[in-house]
Amino acid sequence: MYHHHIKNTNTLVTRVAGGLTWQPGCRRWPSKPGLDIHKNEGMSMKTTRLACAGLFALGLAAAAAPASARDLMVVGFGGGFQDNARKHLFQGYATEKGVKVADDVYNGEMAKIYSMVKSNDVTYDVIMVEAPELARGCEDGVFEKLDWSVIDQKKFIPGGTTACGAGAVGWGVSLFYDQARTATGPANYAELWDFQKFPGKRSLRSGAKMTLEIALLADGVPAAEVYKVLATPDGQKRAFAKLDQIKPHVVWWKSGTQPLQLVGSGEAAYAVGYVGRTIRANEGGAKYPVQWNTLLFSFDYWTVVRNAPNKAEGMKLISYMTDEKPLTNLAQDWAVSPANAAVANNPEIIKKNPGMVANHAKEGLFINTEFWVEHGEDLEARFNAWLAK
Repeated sequence: MYHHHIKNTNTLVTRVAGGLTWQPGCRRWPSKPGLDIHKNEGMSMKTTRLACAGLFALGLAAAAAPASARDLMVVGFGGGFQDNARKHLFQGYATEKGVKVADDVYNGEMAKIYSMVKSNDVTYDVIMVEAPELARGCEDGVFEKLDWSVIDQKKFIPGGTTACGAGAVGWGVSLFYDQARTATGPANYAELWDFQKFPGKRSLRSGAKMTLEIALLADGVPAAEVYKVLATPDGQKRAFAKLDQIKPHVVWWKSGTQPLQLVGSGEAAYAVGYVGRTIRANEGGAKYPVQWNTLLFSFDYWTVVRNAPNKAEGMKLISYMTDEKPLTNLAQDWAVSPANAAVANNPEIIKKNPGMVANHAKEGLFINTEFWVEHGEDLEARFNAWLAK
């Protein structure tokens, strides 16, 4: 376990790497890196999820022992964003309020969160989650409803809040390559499948979400029709058939740092990776052109885990982390697309961060939350089975 301490006059900010694991008998949620799903025989995924939610609620009712008091714990996906969030958001709050804040990194493992809440051994207070996981967790009662008397809901852009979530940042993935190694690269997803014109390995996310959309885009489905097609059995068959073509040429990634590493080392010639990290690499001297017309994007949200020991303080932290001043300071150091309207529409911030995902929304495909809530379990299970062949 690794500890990193940043000392202030009256505060201590601690980063702790590590976490729990859980193998539930009911099923496993899809996560950011593409967590496997276990499907109960004889039940549909949706029915299984509802049944599990009921059993889960019974488990919550049985749990009684309160968690012990400790530092406020905030958990994110790591990387450069969290490094800068630690400086401007976590440490900023700790300094201003005189409280102790710790932060940890996870890969979106919802099974871990469910296990914590069910056992009433909650070690996380505030966590960052993707939209589909937020919707499921809110429905199943593993996240608290946010207190809008503490958090100003009016400060967010449209769609920037849900019952359990406050918008943290917009994010996206796009196609890129290393111009230092390859003079030209695929200009769209159809060309990513052109192995003669663009030889070499490709790197794609090891998970159904985003990867299936990319397959249909590569097969000529218009962006506006992707989810309509993918919701049908024929559309799903079409997406997996397209992936069959590229599978021998792919190096799969699970962590958001891997696409840059794979392209930088030459192990992959082309990759689909997180835009913010690609832009940051370019600021450091890399030559990775972002193909904005290949953008797939969504929002991550801050939420409070149910029965978090520091629930009230967690609400206050979310309020601070979504305020204009700390987010403006963060945006000066890191290319982000905040959900705070004042920052998102600030001309100086837009000029400094031309790669803000919100500025390229018309060029890309918004990842459909409702689709992945409805179909995610089945498609993640199918993808993992396909990948294992």
